[in-house]
Amino acid sequence: MNPGTDPVFPHMAQALDPAVMGPLLRQSLKLPPPADAAGAGCVIGEKRYKPGRSLLVNYRLEEDSGPKAEAWHATARLCPPGQARAEFARERARRPDLDESALFCLEEPAMLLWVFPHDRKLTHLHHLLDVRTLGDRLAPALAASGISSNTSQLQFASKVLHYLPERSCMIRYRIEGAGPATGSPVYLYAKNYADETGAQVYAHMRQLAAQFPFGARALAYDEITRTLWQSQVPGRPPVWQDLLAPHGGSLAAHMGHCAAALHACTLETSRKLDPDGIRKALTETVSLTARMSPQLARLTARTVDALLASPLAQGTGRVAPVHNDLKLNNFLVDAERVGLIDMDCLCLGDPLGDLGSLIANLYLHGLREGAEPQAVHPVAAAVTRAYRAECGDDFSLASLRWHVGAALIHEVTRRSLRQMDPARMAHIQGFLELGAHYAALSERPEGGGDELV
Repeated sequence: MNPGTDPVFPHMAQALDPAVMGPLLRQSLKLPPPADAAGAGCVIGEKRYKPGRSLLVNYRLEEDSGPKAEAWHATARLCPPGQARAEFARERARRPDLDESALFCLEEPAMLLWVFPHDRKLTHLHHLLDVRTLGDRLAPALAASGISSNTSQLQFASKVLHYLPERSCMIRYRIEGAGPATGSPVYLYAKNYADETGAQVYAHMRQLAAQFPFGARALAYDEITRTLWQSQVPGRPPVWQDLLAPHGGSLAAHMGHCAAALHACTLETSRKLDPDGIRKALTETVSLTARMSPQLARLTARTVDALLASPLAQGTGRVAPVHNDLKLNNFLVDAERVGLIDMDCLCLGDPLGDLGSLIANLYLHGLREGAEPQAVHPVAAAVTRAYRAECGDDFSLASLRWHVGAALIHEVTRRSLRQMDPARMAHIQGFLELGAHYAALSERPEGGGDELV
């Protein structure tokens, strides 16, 4: 599969070549020459691609020689050839406050380059990462955590945990001088948004606080910086190998119970995920696959046609709070306790769609780690059994199978193509074949001895 051609961005292959971009970025950012050329590298991270419309690429320049490793981050937004200078002028006019070192224009290959922590849409991010300028911004979160708001008595250190250019950035703050007499540090988490999403997430989390004890606590929302402050959730994200370990069955069961507990809550919100949205995403995946991988377009179209022709495409009619980004990385494991984080996409929808999304994500992790689909089936079955035990008779295996098949197409396959992740794109055909398999399973009666029974 070769996604490296686009008539709007003919220079896309250059932008995605670390050997080309490494020296060019060092020169553009006026970085000092590396002490050891062998220890310097350019790593391409987050990518978001909409064919013919936009391409964002995040770069990390590394230097691991000497006593201290260093890294510089920048995000490029590609421009059509010959238009970079005009785009640069427009951005400068829109953001006259920008430091000269925040934004650069490259005419060959044509792109605008934002130097982290400056970002085209996260306009307050650089202030949030400078602990000297936080000041009163921290006060509401500190008060909600029971910490003194006298910041002059506290010491702060910040660390970026997850950065999505032009979307959001999760920051962890280590606070010294706020803990008990033992001197233990206290941690606060801040998620900075490009829009008002955080305000709605804050409202959702406040509603769930008394109902769902498996997540972070929303402490405060800063309307000026568009930042949501949250408490710490103990634990670490599980990895695929954890599900294969001796305790893997218990972990899978805890994940199923956790998802069922969320779906049992009540939520007042205008955000909804209805069957029309899923059907639209499936259709869009057909177009995207046809453009980026014509050899797989027929399998995609055939599977989507089968999914859309099924009466199950109309949904079960059941509506509950759904995470809408239920994946392995959004669970946290702490001993026997499993928590759930990242409520950005929380809305009302079909809970079996949420569970189907999680199972599709398990196949993504398994195949990417070299497992055969047969190794993932028992993990999917363990999650499903635990979830089903909480639901009782309010469960449709046929609908779940349909949603697993749909999620393998419109979530796993579509995101793999748009993110141009080589580790994921290498398994596109496997994802599509699994999607077709689950689409066929959804037409069978229950009790057929297949994977989810």
